[in-house]
Amino acid sequence: MLFLCLLVSSPAYSLSIKKARHALVSRTMDYLAIPYLWGGQNPETGLDCSGFVQMIYKKEGLNLPRVSRDQFRSTKYLKFNQVLPGDLIFFAMKSPGTAKVDHVGVYVGKGYFVHASFSKGIHIDRINNQYYYKRLVGIRKYKGF
Repeated sequence: MLFLCLLVSSPAYSLSIKKARHALVSRTMDYLAIPYLWGGQNPETGLDCSGFVQMIYKKEGLNLPRVSRDQFRSTKYLKFNQVLPGDLIFFAMKSPGTAKVDHVGVYVGKGYFVHASFSKGIHIDRINNQYYYKRLVGIRKYKGF
């Protein structure tokens, strides 16, 4: 039996990767309906997409850069059929059809992702929603997941 551990918070505390992914996905639900705020990093005042993703990963002891394009660069490529809950979904919202990443969300399973949108704040959407699917740049995973 292969058992992989992911160091979280302190050297004395570790979780299996499966449990860490579950905790991360569960945490995304705690922030639904928080308003969008460009550059926002505080749930009390609002969050933007990359601030939201960075915050929930950090609460699980995982470090990601602040900006979505840097989060994209610091994660590993996945094929669409390899996506698991907790993986990151990247989009080119301002330049559809390009690889200019400017938006990120967290895949939560069964074709859904949680993200911070300008108009709706933090909420759940379907990946195959035509609007998002046209802007999809890639699916990636945190190194070690």
